[in-house]
Amino acid sequence: MYIEKFSIGTASQIDGRFELHNLPYDKVSLTIAMIGFRDVTKSLKLDEDINDIGKVFMVTDTIKIEEIVVDAHHELQPKSFSSNIYITGGQYHSNLKSSLASTLEEETGLSIRSMGQGTTQPVLRGYSGDRFLLTEDGITAGDLSNTSIDHTVSMDMASYNKVRVIRGPEALLYGSNTIGGVINVSRQIDSEARFKKTSLQGILGTESSNSSLFGNIVCYLPLNYKHQLRFSLLNRNTGDQISPIGPLANTALSNLEATGSYSYFGEDYRSTFSYGHLAMNYGIPGSPEGHISGVDIEMNKNTQKFNAHKDISFMGFQTLDIDQRFINYGHTESEKGSLDPSVILDQQIFSLQNILKGPKLHVGSLFQYRNFQAGGFYWTPDTKELNIAVFGLLEREINEFNLQISSRTEFISIIPDVSSLYVSNVDSRQVVQRDFSIFSAGIGVFRNFKNWEFSFNTMLTGRAPGIEDLYSDGPHLGTYAYEIGQPTLDLEKTIGLEASLEHHTDKSEIRLSGYQNFSPNYHISSKMGECEEEFVDGEGHPCAGADFIEWGSGSSGWLYKYQMQGLRVSVYGLESELKYKLTNSINLFGSISLVRGKNLSDNTHLAYMPPDKFLFSTELVLNPITATLTLKKVSPQERLGEFETKTDGYFLTDISGTYIIHSSNIIHKIIFRIDNIFDQEYYNHLSRIKSIMPEKGRSIGIQYRLVF
Repeated sequence: MYIEKFSIGTASQIDGRFELHNLPYDKVSLTIAMIGFRDVTKSLKLDEDINDIGKVFMVTDTIKIEEIVVDAHHELQPKSFSSNIYITGGQYHSNLKSSLASTLEEETGLSIRSMGQGTTQPVLRGYSGDRFLLTEDGITAGDLSNTSIDHTVSMDMASYNKVRVIRGPEALLYGSNTIGGVINVSRQIDSEARFKKTSLQGILGTESSNSSLFGNIVCYLPLNYKHQLRFSLLNRNTGDQISPIGPLANTALSNLEATGSYSYFGEDYRSTFSYGHLAMNYGIPGSPEGHISGVDIEMNKNTQKFNAHKDISFMGFQTLDIDQRFINYGHTESEKGSLDPSVILDQQIFSLQNILKGPKLHVGSLFQYRNFQAGGFYWTPDTKELNIAVFGLLEREINEFNLQISSRTEFISIIPDVSSLYVSNVDSRQVVQRDFSIFSAGIGVFRNFKNWEFSFNTMLTGRAPGIEDLYSDGPHLGTYAYEIGQPTLDLEKTIGLEASLEHHTDKSEIRLSGYQNFSPNYHISSKMGECEEEFVDGEGHPCAGADFIEWGSGSSGWLYKYQMQGLRVSVYGLESELKYKLTNSINLFGSISLVRGKNLSDNTHLAYMPPDKFLFSTELVLNPITATLTLKKVSPQERLGEFETKTDGYFLTDISGTYIIHSSNIIHKIIFRIDNIFDQEYYNHLSRIKSIMPEKGRSIGIQYRLVF
């Protein structure tokens, strides 16, 4: 399927669906071609994001060649679970912000934890850190964002094109620790897409709440139809985050990214080699608890990738994908104004993954090696981590039910270097090699009847304690914490249940989902005490004692001690979505996200659970203009864990719009957003700096996109 005028094309999936992006809302000429048949050209008027072209009848055509090569379908995706989320195209452009968490903020079941704009991280159904997976095209992103809230996600979303949130049995194709799900991002809409001539895509944008300016340019340079080059350059500079009561000092950030790739397309295979460099510098605001002037963090990541895709015919499998990656990541943490970093963290990750795909069966394996090093005043030992995994997913139709079964077996070995071991708060005799065998499994059942679809899944997931969970002994300056590991931690296992009911008509979609997860050994880093001014040592220092360590430049000069422990925990919740097409020009959307966390060991609430969220939006479509009004209500959070404080609720109003201009072979797209129109002062319960400053105030954003 291709459109000659725009040099854009793709291959259809098994059921006939296909996607072509960046097209005008206008008349286009679509050509459909298939070996052995005469080409068919259809004139279409595109007035929606999804268009049904109906049945296409093709007349056979006699061809004289020595052999015919039948390509296997390159997209053999398992059936998607009801609560999965897929964002691409116009929706992605409208939601685009610098960070992954901010881009996903309005999605059902998604929340944000942060320490300022530079460190926003997504929270899925109350799960953060490494209780969900963050992957790029199916393999780990390779940063340390899952280990601490002050470590940023190593992605600027202006250089990506789609995000998928995956739940249910399919999630085990990505990893074992997926009870919260998987967030998979990608730079390419379609890896099979090829260009006949040079094409440029550019983005330029600004946002008033931080005086930011960003730009990204992507160049597709085809040497010929088999040899294709792609280059990308991104730059973003952002000032301090501005709240309704003033700026939040030391929250400026800068991102610089350059990537390049070469792809070769053969008759039944393709291969791609790419290399990218990303540098992100950002600040953590100061606090009377720790560092008054704040902390500066510098992060660098270099990524080399090689991917090979082959169409095959072997035991029912149709494709083979081989993905090799090497990631070299490092970051430093320095007190504001200091020339020497206090904390240095580096890691190198080598991954090799192979996946065989068929219409009803996926089978794969993963080999991953991680080499972690710590420096400065962070005394966690240098550690190597080895991960070997095999996984698979099977789909079957039984009567009128679709059955989906997946499993994953992992062996993880964590090997600390004890040759030059120095720890002050961890028993050195317990710093030994730890080996973990993890078996995870998932079962999903789907049933369609008339306009209804019912889906149910149960999951058993496993999570090995990380290097930091086991052996951490040192400060995290950005979190005002001194973190102490627990070398004797065992596997964390979670049993989960989820059920969804969907109803579809031509005008409406309704989804109701409920989930319940239980963990008998939930690893959590807990504060060991709270600072009270009446506790003063003989020299007049407040917060003296076993629960605090003298450090930093704060008024107290102490950091809280945090230590890992295992708890019995239950996390459960309810989600609901409604989409309704009121008229051909007006679309309505509403959602509810409720999550509860219980610390069953202490019979208390689990700390840092997101409050209830209610969202309603109205979309007005008047091609080539689209406008959306969004209302968001967040309830007060009074279900508190130990050392937590109550957060008041709030109500926000946002508006956004898109205007598309077509000129010859150029597409112009202008997107504007006004967030928090009434400059509401509000506080995010999951923010670690809510005691210092509210979230950003009124923000006007403009984004210009060019496709040439």
